[in-house]
Formats: sequence, structure tokens, C-alpha cells
Amino acid sequence: MMTPDDLSYLYSLTNEYRSIRYDLRNMQALARALGNPQNSFKSVLIAGTNGKGSVASFLSAMMPDAGLYTSPHLVRLNERIRIGKDEIPDEDLTRVFQQVRRAADAAPDLLYAPTYFEIVTAMAFCYFRDRVKFAVLEVGLGGRLDATNIVSQEVSVITSIGLDHQQFLGSTIEEIAREKAGIIKDTEPVVVGSQADLPPVRARAGVRMIHTHNLERTVRSSGDGYFEFDVQTPVRKYHGLKPRLAGRHQIDNAIVAIRAAECLNLDAMRIEEGINNAEWPGRLERVQGTPVFILDGAHNIQAAETLAAFLREFHPNGVWMIFGAMADKQVEDMIAILGPHVRRMILTKAQSPRAKDPVEMQPLVPGSRVEPSVTAAIAHVRAHAPVGTAVVICGSLYLIGEARAVLQ
Repeated sequence: MMTPDDLSYLYSLTNEYRSIRYDLRNMQALARALGNPQNSFKSVLIAGTNGKGSVASFLSAMMPDAGLYTSPHLVRLNERIRIGKDEIPDEDLTRVFQQVRRAADAAPDLLYAPTYFEIVTAMAFCYFRDRVKFAVLEVGLGGRLDATNIVSQEVSVITSIGLDHQQFLGSTIEEIAREKAGIIKDTEPVVVGSQADLPPVRARAGVRMIHTHNLERTVRSSGDGYFEFDVQTPVRKYHGLKPRLAGRHQIDNAIVAIRAAECLNLDAMRIEEGINNAEWPGRLERVQGTPVFILDGAHNIQAAETLAAFLREFHPNGVWMIFGAMADKQVEDMIAILGPHVRRMILTKAQSPRAKDPVEMQPLVPGSRVEPSVTAAIAHVRAHAPVGTAVVICGSLYLIGEARAVLQ
């Protein structure tokens, strides 16, 4: 198992949000020192502001023998590196960490000490080598300069494009789209969601672009925010698909995953099983009890709008909300979007140096309450929320990870 010193070293590194020296040459040099493990398996590479983790989970459920690399983790680093549902075991996590650290120390042509995300990505590639023939890879940040982008993927996917990480990706949707489109290589099909059909993506993908928003579909509510749907693609018609992921927006994510799977020539049975069985914690995840908690990792404007649409449809009388965000997020805009659907707001913070002080947020929400931690916030709502109230926890995936640990 990784020692406390190993973890301290890893977490002390410049992470995927703070790095200002992105350059794929560094990741390529690290991979060369490891024998280019990313060339030992085929892959699909998934970028997007929101929805990329959900699409990755659908594809992984269709291919349970494939590797799965996602970020961030909610509770344990092991969550990021999986084969199907199985997280990398502690002993293998330690082994690949030590392997990558030795390579980083010995590599002659690194431009700078590898970032946290470069090291973890290299660890995933090393773990997948000799274990899988295929891997589903989620881009960490942007696309063009992301550490995952050293692969030559079979399919590119861009789920959605919205304003997030502007300090790294650009201040406009067009600039961010250009960064996301940077994952696109020369020959592979490019599957895009409805909110990713933008000029920079179209220009880069050309005739290889596969749209999903125009496919004929029939949607039926199953209650509590879940849906059943039929969809006709150019390949076949699917009947009675029932995702376990809540929210109307997951239909769009499922259809993106279906079209990507069709590009990989997966058969209908595997595709249907994947859509019906995929799980993705922390995304409109219900935790039953008194009260019922709904955990959602909404951490940017686009995701807040999606959550607001869900609350408008399924909780029209309003919810109690525990909200905490990172300081670099558009907190004021997110609160403005969510506020109309909230009867009582409890502001708190994740145990991260990047978390925004809830006292600073309180003037944005008259009548709100501040609690110093998610544990204290959960205790407060358990003691005071009226019977029948739904409690939404959102604003940060870090916050969701802490909440899951408390609730489970």
C-alpha cells in the first residue's frame, strides 16, 4: 500500500489545476522513460466541460474488461484507475507509483518535474499495460495539452463545452472549444454532444464529426428523475433503455456513449447492458434516509444549470441545499442559478486549501447558514430539515467525496 510519505509526495506536486507549465513534450518524455505504455492498448479519449465522466462510465459498463481512467476521485486515489468496476488494488497502486517515480528521476529529457496529473496518468497507463486491450480515458483538463492526449485513440468524444477553468483554457467558449478540440487526431471518428457542436470542433473534425443531437428519440419518465428512452441511430434502433443515472441530461450522455460504442463496433446487447447498468457516484446520486440526500458534483455554471433544471422538474417546491465550492469557480453565478430552487441554504467548505470560505459567500445568500465542514452541515440538516425535505449537496466534487464518506 502507498505509504503516507508516498501520498504526501504525490499530493504536494503541482496539480492539474495549478500547473502553468503544460507541455505534452514532458508527458511524452515520461512515457518514453516507461517504454510508452500507452501504445500497448487501444483507447477512446473523452473531453468536455461536463458529462465526460458519465459517458466514460457508460462505455466502461459496455466493456467491463477495458481499463477506465477518470478524475478526480471522490474518496480514494484508487477510484481513478479501474478495470471495469474494479479499482486498482493498493499493492498495484504502490508498484506503478514507484515505477513512475523512478522513471521521472531517471528520464533525461523532462522539461520540468512531472505534475501530479502527469504522474497519475502515467500510473494508469502502466497499470493497463499487459492487462487490457482497450481503455476508456477521461481528459483531466482541457484537451490539447492534457496528459492523456499522448494516446492515438480509436474514437474521440467531446461531450459539452461551457465556461470553466478560464484561467487555463481561455475566456470565451470559442477559446475553450479550441482547447477541447485539441484531442482530435487525424483519422478517428469524432462524436460530439449537442453542446459541443461549435466551429473550432467542426473545423478540426471535418467530415469525421458525428452529431448526436439530431437523432430521433422518445423519452418516458420513470419517476424520481429517472427516464426510459428509445433512440434511432444510423446503425439501429434501441428500445426501452433505462439508465441508472438520474437526470434528463443523462439521456444525451447515453446517446453520445452509444454512438461512440457503434464506432467501436460493439454489438447491441453490450451497448444496451452498458446503458442500463452504468453507475457514476456523486452525480444526482440519491442516498436514502431521513432526510433523503441528493449528491451532485455540479461545480461550474453549465452543471449548475443542469442541476437547476432537474430541481425545477422534480422538486418544484424547493430543497434544502448544502453548498461549497472552490475559490476559483464562478460562485456568484452558480448561487444565482441554484438559489431560486432552494428553501434553505447551508454554506460550507471542503477540507481543501482551494475551497472558498463560506463566510465570504454568505452575503450572496441572505438568511443562509454557515457550517465549518460538510460533517457539521449534514448534522445540522438532519436535526432541522422538515420531514419530507430533500437535501442537495453540491458545488464541488471534493465536497461530494467528503459527504459520501460521512453518509455511507
